[in-house]
Amino acid sequence: MILPRRGRAVAPLACAFFALASAGVAQTGATPSAQEDSQQRISFGIRVRTLPVRSMSVMDNGRTLNTAAVNKVTYDWNYTTTSNSLALGGALVVEGILSPRWLVSAEFVYSPLKYTKVTDQYSGADDPTTSNDERSHKTTTEETKARYYDFPVLLRHNARATGFLSHLYLMVGPSLRLASTVKTTTNITNADGTREANHNAAALAKRMLIGGTVGAGFRFMDDFKIKVAPEVRFTRWNGMTFAQDSTRSPRNQFELSLTFTR
Repeated sequence: MILPRRGRAVAPLACAFFALASAGVAQTGATPSAQEDSQQRISFGIRVRTLPVRSMSVMDNGRTLNTAAVNKVTYDWNYTTTSNSLALGGALVVEGILSPRWLVSAEFVYSPLKYTKVTDQYSGADDPTTSNDERSHKTTTEETKARYYDFPVLLRHNARATGFLSHLYLMVGPSLRLASTVKTTTNITNADGTREANHNAAALAKRMLIGGTVGAGFRFMDDFKIKVAPEVRFTRWNGMTFAQDSTRSPRNQFELSLTFTR
């Protein structure tokens, strides 16, 4: 389920993001390649990213309804997943200059994941002449946390050798995602009112994913030789980490980020 207000907020957020970057770029006279050519060939830094669209992040909200008949008894399952994952994440970055207009970077990105899944199971028959639901009702509430580790390796190319467009670059490369430390607490309320709980970890559809990443950004250097790069990226994953009922990880990922290297 995509939240409309979040979707409408992406365009102005992106415009403000790159307007700020353009203002910073205008303050430096030399092109990034000209400045960095006389500096060290390897740079280290950090990247801060945000995932502004929930349906293109680490987990989306979802809802699924299933119905089945077992031994002439009708069962209805209503699954509802609510994402509680943070929109912010961080990364460690290492960059290497290949030539005045070519650069390669490797990153280690950490993203926490958290969601709540509620399963309402109804069985039996409901009397349509009454306002009450006479069916037996069992509720299962699952609280799951996990950690995502992403490893993108990106090749960057400056749009021009000189002038304003020398600050603009395009990027492309593969990304690897690993899911780790899945912890789940499940609380069950049975139809007779009794309660039970367990800590069985939620099942992973795929622990490791491979994706392709494309993006664009600006890159400039201040007087302290710190390189700053606001970026926009899109990644398409080859599968879903979680893929059960209403809990389905998005395969598309959209992010805005800011990188600082020295």
